[in-house]
Amino acid sequence: MPQYFGRSYIGLLVGVMVLGALSSCSLNETSVRDSQAEVGMSVVHQEGAPYPADVEYIEEILMIPPGTTLPEGAEVVSVKPAEMFAESYPGGWGYAIAFIADEQAIRDYIDEHTSFSSAAIDAYPDANDYELGLDDIDMTGIKRPWATGFDNADLVLERPLGRGWLLIRGAPR
Repeated sequence: MPQYFGRSYIGLLVGVMVLGALSSCSLNETSVRDSQAEVGMSVVHQEGAPYPADVEYIEEILMIPPGTTLPEGAEVVSVKPAEMFAESYPGGWGYAIAFIADEQAIRDYIDEHTSFSSAAIDAYPDANDYELGLDDIDMTGIKRPWATGFDNADLVLERPLGRGWLLIRGAPR
């Protein structure tokens, strides 16, 4: 057996492999943390808000009085704090919940929870963030946004239907 396959070389090779694996693990953990923060997966707790702004707390957030729901079968994409509302309203806090759902589920939700008929959604002009106080949602990436408010929430939908945002706001009384 040649010298470069001796014990010292094998020991060195094993040591390098172990160090490489360890540094790879810490790099992967860091990458996962960075990618979670990038897509809004980090837990953020606003001052005065009853729950952290995180998908993990979605059930509790939706139960904030008077309570609301999402369209049937909706998948929550993200939950972020409503920072612009909190800045403009002393003691205010809120949540911007992004979701996706089937068109029919969204139409049924509109008929059940708002004063609008879902048949009229396409007839209304596009909403903008300033006229309705929706500045916690980036409206620039939404095609033909439609918005309405009910109870303690505002709803923004993209047309054609599929993506939506629910803003829940609160403040001390």
